[in-house]
Amino acid sequence: MTFSLFRVLWTLLHVFLTAVHFIESVWNSLRRKLDLVSKNYVDDELGFISRHVKLFNKIPSHLVVIVGNETISYRDLANVAVWSIAAGISFVSFYDHHGILKKNEAELLKALSEKTKAQFENIVWGKRTKTHGLINKNGTKNGVVSSHKLHLNIFSLSDGKGALVKLTKSLCQSVIAGQMTVTDINQDLIDEKLRAEMDIPDPELALYCGDVCSTYGFLPWQIHVTEFLQLQSHHNIQIKDFLLLLKKYGKCVQRHGK
Repeated sequence: MTFSLFRVLWTLLHVFLTAVHFIESVWNSLRRKLDLVSKNYVDDELGFISRHVKLFNKIPSHLVVIVGNETISYRDLANVAVWSIAAGISFVSFYDHHGILKKNEAELLKALSEKTKAQFENIVWGKRTKTHGLINKNGTKNGVVSSHKLHLNIFSLSDGKGALVKLTKSLCQSVIAGQMTVTDINQDLIDEKLRAEMDIPDPELALYCGDVCSTYGFLPWQIHVTEFLQLQSHHNIQIKDFLLLLKKYGKCVQRHGK
């Protein structure tokens, strides 16, 4: 009786260990497949975007995402930046009037590096970012120069009002020093100085997050030709949402007054 019980227990133990070994083997195999899928997923989604944007009438060269009053999702903003590279967008600006995004720029840097190391090398950080000049901005991979680079900027309310205050002080000092007269100051001069300070083209498309259509103080001198479209939330934004907004922009007919 005792011997029979021992055999039963031994058999059950053997079955249990065999099952554990089988589950472990299946899990390791599945994990390797998941790692491969994860590695290829970014390339697949970027290829998907590249193919679809060719069907659109036009693509903005400068895209702005106005975060509004939403909390910052660095992972989702990183997605937008990488997708923009695939779409052929040359400039992307993230605007958070609270200044939280600019303060925590390192979080966005981390999210981008985790998203894709290959495309990360193709990002040129704007001169108003802390990362500007600190990392390789050549857009190279294995010695090959990338055919497309993304210029990424982060702005806050201080870049709008702050730039105006700084320019006003500079012009006043120039007048006092006799380098120019008050009559030399006009709208064209101010516009030229402000554009030189920012060193970015006017955005053609701005996505505002939430239900309120507001610029939240985003660089007012650079949005006179900007098309504003609603992004309900940048949290959990999907590729289909991104492409739909680009498609809507492609159908927009802009008539500029003389």
